[in-house]
Amino acid sequence: MELYAVAVVLLALITIKFKMMMPFGYAGVVQDERKCQYFRPSRMLKIRCFDMNLKEVPQFLKSSVEILDLAFNRIKKLKHNSFERYTSIKILVLYENKIQSVEPGTFAPLTSMEEIDLSNNALVTIPLEIFQLPSLRNLYVDSNELFNLERDLQGLDTPIQAPLEYLNVADCGLESLPNLGVLPKLWQINASSNPLTELTMDTLANMCNLRTMDLTKTEINDCACQQVNRYLRYVGASAKFVPICMDILDSNVCPDPYNTTIDSVEFQSCKSEAELAKALSWRWLIIAAAAALVALVLIWYCYQRRAKKKKPRAKAKSKSKAKALPAKQQPLVSPTLALKCHNDRTTLQDCDCA
Repeated sequence: MELYAVAVVLLALITIKFKMMMPFGYAGVVQDERKCQYFRPSRMLKIRCFDMNLKEVPQFLKSSVEILDLAFNRIKKLKHNSFERYTSIKILVLYENKIQSVEPGTFAPLTSMEEIDLSNNALVTIPLEIFQLPSLRNLYVDSNELFNLERDLQGLDTPIQAPLEYLNVADCGLESLPNLGVLPKLWQINASSNPLTELTMDTLANMCNLRTMDLTKTEINDCACQQVNRYLRYVGASAKFVPICMDILDSNVCPDPYNTTIDSVEFQSCKSEAELAKALSWRWLIIAAAAALVALVLIWYCYQRRAKKKKPRAKAKSKSKAKALPAKQQPLVSPTLALKCHNDRTTLQDCDCA
């Protein structure tokens, strides 16, 4: 009985010691690590911890992860250090969790992130720091009750740094489109399944390159419907997912949106920024091509110089070999033949020594 008690105590001590030796965030998740799947699509490291009943962002994964899929878990809160180890993330999937709050600074380390999916959670707003991520192109926050978004956006610094191209705010209880300032690269927005009772043309003026807009299952009035359809036609965008206006309203009742959008300062500013970004991209391409050309010229020049240096060395070697050869010796002549040549008064060169 005493031996049994000693064995139990020793086992407990060993267990405690083992847990203390584990790195932070590792204890109690050994099985979870084994369940996470590792892939390399397009040479990018993807880790999929899908439907594992996780309650927080795991800290035992490879820090070089570029695509992190944490969908279908039970994460309720994102902490400021949740992604400190994973600064290489480009795509972050947090779909279908229970996220209610996000601590300030949570996404600050993710300067390379291009896409984030926060859809189907319990958010009441979008963390404003997301809009300042320098590489973020695609943002999914659909199926959240964003009741506080309009209030929080009043403290947003515009223009935002995120080069947003796609925004999904479907089914978020929004009565108006979020005003994020000038968005020169935004080409698609999904605002479907929202009670959009307030849709002003001022917001659309900031989206000068819009190509697709989804307003299905919304509550926009007839005038807003007519104005949106006309605006999309003016900018050459698709009105496929916009409600069809049954009646054409008089311009006195529903003014043409041309002056408030196309002719507005916001629209022209948006166009200017888009043209500037396009010019800068072309400039960088030209600089890259010029740099490549200069590199090729330098390589060719160095090769030619090296080839020229080799030729004199080869000539010098051939001359040194020629100097090293013994001088041509006079043929050996027997004394008898020499005497004969002398008596005949001929030189050795003229004498036939054959």
